[in-house]
Amino acid sequence: MMSPIKVLLALIVTLLLSGAFVTCLEEEKCTDSSCGEIDEDVIDIPLEHEKRKYFREGQEEVINDEDFVDIIDENEEEELQFVKKDTIELSTEDLYLRIPDNERGELNDIEGEVVNAVRDTFEFSPLARVSPGTVGEEVKVELEEGVWFTRITRAIQPPVFEIPNFLSDEECDHIMETAKANGLNVSNLFGDDVLDEFENKIPLAEVSRVSQQTWLEEQHIGGKFWNRLQNKLAKLTELPLGVIQRGEPIQVVSYTAGGHYHAHLDSVDDYDKPCCFQTRCGDKENTPQWSECCRLCRYMTVLYYLSDTEDGGETAFPIADANDSFVEEKFENLEDQDWYNLSYYCYNSSLVVKPKRGTAIMWYNHFVDEETGYLGLTDRRSHHGGCDLRKGMKWIANNWISGTTVDDRFKSSVFYDGP
Repeated sequence: MMSPIKVLLALIVTLLLSGAFVTCLEEEKCTDSSCGEIDEDVIDIPLEHEKRKYFREGQEEVINDEDFVDIIDENEEEELQFVKKDTIELSTEDLYLRIPDNERGELNDIEGEVVNAVRDTFEFSPLARVSPGTVGEEVKVELEEGVWFTRITRAIQPPVFEIPNFLSDEECDHIMETAKANGLNVSNLFGDDVLDEFENKIPLAEVSRVSQQTWLEEQHIGGKFWNRLQNKLAKLTELPLGVIQRGEPIQVVSYTAGGHYHAHLDSVDDYDKPCCFQTRCGDKENTPQWSECCRLCRYMTVLYYLSDTEDGGETAFPIADANDSFVEEKFENLEDQDWYNLSYYCYNSSLVVKPKRGTAIMWYNHFVDEETGYLGLTDRRSHHGGCDLRKGMKWIANNWISGTTVDDRFKSSVFYDGP
């Protein structure tokens, strides 16, 4: 049971989380030695208020009217009403001064914890973008100390790069074996259930996606392997390691003969919904119903070929580097076209990449917003997919690099629980 003083303390903590609480603005109002000094670098600047907003949203308990009623018994209700009525017109300094001296230390401890938490809130930086140069251009990049890789430009719009030998044979094997141990399920679609297509008994070549997949996190793949891969990605993408760490888990996909994935986008533009990597969706996560809760914000894709293929299984970009009129034509009356069906039109694509074990390909799914430097619209030219595998097995893995809008740059990632 909480006393009205404790309730008052809770109310001030709520105001503190909102960014409204400022202690000791005027020294003559504070004579108690426990009243700390104002940190002018933290209080009352827009950046800190933005951080506080997302820190506050992450708290599990919010003080509201119902909470007040729950913690006060009938004998204290009259005094509670006095506290609630009186605090409506009081400033936060006055509220602070109404707390007895022996209670203020607790509040100051809480204030310190909140200020530290706000300062430590991760901020997604503006999005970097590797310059593609010209098609065929080769650039040497040091992705590990003393170890150099070749980055080859395969397209300009969107920038698509090929990095041979990005993973070793042992690393490819480790990812595949870990995926098998984790168990694979039928690959699905974001917003649509591919099982409906199978049940309708349409030709296999017209089913949107035919493969099996699983998701791997650090706990599956091992901390040493995970950290090494993320550090290489940070150098490859020229993005901060903190951004790489806050992306989605690795998706591993397996194809047998007849398997494919028709041309699609890895991300979406539904700005009425929050980014999936920043939103808890419960049982809907990684299912077709995910789209009811959030939108995909996959700024970049890095795809790894974990195996060679005997015949087929290429990655195709049907409209990469296409001129504007050609792109507009492809999306006019889209329902009457089938250029995205890679079972039929794989080799009509402007870019086709043959799988080679250990090779990575990297591309951008979004433009960068010119005004903010953060996530812009999706690039329609980034449509891509997997062509029919005609013989053998094919294994790939997808690493999606998340990006966010400027308004959500302090919002945490649900896939990251580090410091």
